[in-house]
Amino acid sequence: MRYDLIFYLAKKTSYCEKRLRASLKPIGALANRVVSATSPTALGEEVTHGLRLCPLVVIVGGLSSAGQENLATVLSRVFSNSTLTLDNMRRLTSDSAAGYIVRCKGQALLALPDEPDEIESLLTPDLLKYLSDKIDNK
Repeated sequence: MRYDLIFYLAKKTSYCEKRLRASLKPIGALANRVVSATSPTALGEEVTHGLRLCPLVVIVGGLSSAGQENLATVLSRVFSNSTLTLDNMRRLTSDSAAGYIVRCKGQALLALPDEPDEIESLLTPDLLKYLSDKIDNK
């Protein structure tokens, strides 16, 4: 499975990328592109581009940002302007971290925090199995 990795307002990019690659390796996931976005508009463009190329788009960062740039706020605006519903979205939690997964028609968007340890704690064996089973393997 190929995925696009988008860093959104992220700071620990190298560490997060290494942890993400190691965590997704058991399901054979390989990075197609690694890009960054510094605004909600740029993020939207990168997500759109990524979903054209890959079944999985991973966004790292932006969950702790304030105001209109907060990733959860941006995702909420996307939902209000699309056919996606909250039924397509699931909140991911661990003892110390939170993220989101949005799945629709064999593709998924995974939103993760900008902390390597939190990324690892969210990418549980159950979530990896879910991704492997539910996402088209392009």
